[in-house]
Amino acid sequence: MSDTELIKKLDQRISDLETKINTKEKPPKPPRAPREPSEYNKFMGEYIAKNKSDKKSHKELFADAVKAWNLKKK
Repeated sequence: MSDTELIKKLDQRISDLETKINTKEKPPKPPRAPREPSEYNKFMGEYIAKNKSDKKSHKELFADAVKAWNLKKK
């Protein structure tokens, strides 16, 4: 391989690497196993499921669930 061919290949590789840096491509993250739900997650899911029949918005229902969780914590 001649010096000029080597220089062209290196220039192309540098150009490709600069493009990757400028586009901020990130390598894909490996998949991770789902975690066990916390007590808070379990409580919130159960509370919202029980009280979903109320004619409240999701925001109001969630706020009530947070208040109930805080009372349960004490």
